[in-house]
Amino acid sequence: MKAFKTFFLLLALLPIVTYAQKVEVKKENSRINSENIPGYQITLASTQEEVQNSLSRYLKTIGKTKQSDDVITISEPLIEGKKYTASLYSTTKQIGNNTAAWIGVNSDSGEETSLNRDLEKLVYDFGVSFYREKIQIQIDESLRALQTVEKKQARLINQNKDLNNKVENNKREKLQLEKSLVGNKTELEDLTKKLQANAKAQDSVAIATEQIRKVVEMHKERQQKVQ
Repeated sequence: MKAFKTFFLLLALLPIVTYAQKVEVKKENSRINSENIPGYQITLASTQEEVQNSLSRYLKTIGKTKQSDDVITISEPLIEGKKYTASLYSTTKQIGNNTAAWIGVNSDSGEETSLNRDLEKLVYDFGVSFYREKIQIQIDESLRALQTVEKKQARLINQNKDLNNKVENNKREKLQLEKSLVGNKTELEDLTKKLQANAKAQDSVAIATEQIRKVVEMHKERQQKVQ
C-alpha cells in the first residue's frame, strides 16, 4: 500500500522532476582554519544533511578523510589517476533552500595548475554523481510502485476472470433452473390430469363395485330360495 501511494505521489510530482538538473561549478574561497582557501563550489537543490552525507561518501573514494566540525580534510587525494601531496578541504553551507558543496586546496607545492583543473572536475563530477544518485532513488521508488501497481493489476485481471466465470456459471444454472421450472410445470399439469382421471376412475369403480355387490346379494337371496 505504501508503494501504491508513492506511485500516485510520483505522478503528482512528475511535471516538477522531469527537467534536467544542471551542474555549474564556480571559483569560491572558503574560510578554513582561519584562512581563506581557494576552491570550487556547486549549489545543489537539496538539504544540507543530504549533501553532507553524499559528499562524505564521495570523498572517501579519493583519499583518507578526517571530519572536524563542518570541515572534511582529505589527505593524499587521488584525482584523475594522479596522486597529490596537498590536502583537500571540503565543507557545505545552506543557501536558501539549496546547499553549496565546496572543495578547495591550500598548496605551495607548485601543483596548483594541474590540481585546480582536476579539482574543478572533481567538484563537477560530485554534482553529477549527487543528482544521478537522487534520480536513481526516484527510479527505484518508481519501479517499486510500478511492481505494486502491476501486481494489483494482475490481481484485478484474475479477479475479473473469476467473476466472469462465476457469472457464466450462474447464467447456466439459471437457464437450467428455468428449464427445470418449465419441465416441472408441465409435469405438474400432467400429474394433475392423471390425478383427476384417477379420481373419476375411482368413482366409476366404486359405483360398479356397489352394483356388483348388489348383484351378488341378489344371487345369494335367489340361492336361499331354492327348495
